[in-house]
Amino acid sequence: MTQTDLWVIDAFLFLYVVLTARSREIRWYQATLISLFGFILAGTPFAYPVWQLVSIIGSLFFG
Repeated sequence: MTQTDLWVIDAFLFLYVVLTARSREIRWYQATLISLFGFILAGTPFAYPVWQLVSIIGSLFFG
């Protein structure tokens, strides 16, 4: 897979999460967590800044 393929797949998954949240099947914060952890699990280039964000928030709660 090329970088372009990954960005297209990520964009589709992001759109899917947004539409699912708008349909009110899940709450907006659940949709946000699903998409952020999905990026981490997929290992896309966007996973690194997401992991930094999770680390910063985690350090606030767990020291």
